[in-house]
Amino acid sequence: MATNVSERIHTLQDVLDALSQQASAATTDPDFDPREDMGEALYLAGQLMAISQTTAAIRAMIADLWATNTGGDT
Repeated sequence: MATNVSERIHTLQDVLDALSQQASAATTDPDFDPREDMGEALYLAGQLMAISQTTAAIRAMIADLWATNTGGDT
């Protein structure tokens, strides 16, 4: 079971890396002025919120998997 849990953790870490890259890409050099285009600013804020919530959920999954694998709390 340890191998399976380890593989799951690595897969989830890969997803976290991809989410981090998406957040960086969304915030690096945006092609609009958020002070002038409120719609784009709200869209970007929504993207970042979704990325943040997904990241938190995946980190909780990793912590649960780790606790299950080690037989204890994180």
